[in-house]
Amino acid sequence: MELNRGTFQRLLAALFTLSILFTVTQQGVVDAAEQKATPTPKTQSTQLTTIVVNGQPLNSKATPMLIAGKLTIPLKPFAEAVGATYHWDVKKKLVTLQKWSEPVQLKEPSRKNQQQLTFEISGKEVYIPLRDVSFELGYTLEKTGPQIQVQPPIQGKIKEQIYEGDLAVAREALVRLDRRSAHPYIDVHFPNTEILASIYLFPQGEALRYFIISGDVLSLVEVKDGFPVVTYQGYVGEPYNKKFTMDYDPLERFLNNKVKNQWGTYPKLNKPLVYEFTTGWGDSSTTYYGRITMDHKDELLGTVVNLGTELPSDTKQIMKTFKLPWESRTDAK
Repeated sequence: MELNRGTFQRLLAALFTLSILFTVTQQGVVDAAEQKATPTPKTQSTQLTTIVVNGQPLNSKATPMLIAGKLTIPLKPFAEAVGATYHWDVKKKLVTLQKWSEPVQLKEPSRKNQQQLTFEISGKEVYIPLRDVSFELGYTLEKTGPQIQVQPPIQGKIKEQIYEGDLAVAREALVRLDRRSAHPYIDVHFPNTEILASIYLFPQGEALRYFIISGDVLSLVEVKDGFPVVTYQGYVGEPYNKKFTMDYDPLERFLNNKVKNQWGTYPKLNKPLVYEFTTGWGDSSTTYYGRITMDHKDELLGTVVNLGTELPSDTKQIMKTFKLPWESRTDAK
């Protein structure tokens, strides 16, 4: 069969067009497959949600967004609102927030780190999950209408009790707070027996700071930024062969500055210390109430004995509250 010049050119053009269509179709299938393998997180603006941190609305032009089903917020304004430093390492694909001793780290989302904290990029903003990061820093969340309140553990009624309440009420509220909010901390060694002991010491007239001796660790806890924060620690025990023993006087070591491996500044004691000292064996325990004077003398003022029956003895000597009869508060706010 003979083809003239015009027919041949039309045939070549048709074949060329068919080749291009095949290539484009094939590339479209590949792109669709890649998108299915690594889906882009769906973002959704939540302009009706207001984030309030420590009583102040979050100062940000960028609005919170729902990303992959989580409410996320811009990194920079949130870090500034809670008083944390932050750093975005582009090369390592890592975001770090630091408020306490243990930093909070977030990685770029991938299949390998699905159980870890992740961040997202939207436009020029780095977005972090509000709930997860707040909990890691020790904050609580409460939703009231269109607002989400981000608050420290010392807030509401507890805040009123600790800052303004009677000494006994304030001290009780502070020592009962979840000490996961106390940062940082060092490992405590306990004896390999049933002996239990804990000592709380408050400067006379104060409720916003206290010392605690737990196991062989002495800590100074102070109220800062709505948190019970550990500002000083050290060992007051005498471990032998890596085993903790009871053959020591932790109070004597503390008062005479014989604390080992200290960090922070050794607190100057310019007031007597009111103490609550509980020790026991198994189900029985004894609690002593008293005062350490400025010249390090121990004045025992009351005793509670618990033999596992919840019935105390020596009732005439019991101090029913953690407060001296003549003590008045000097640090109320």
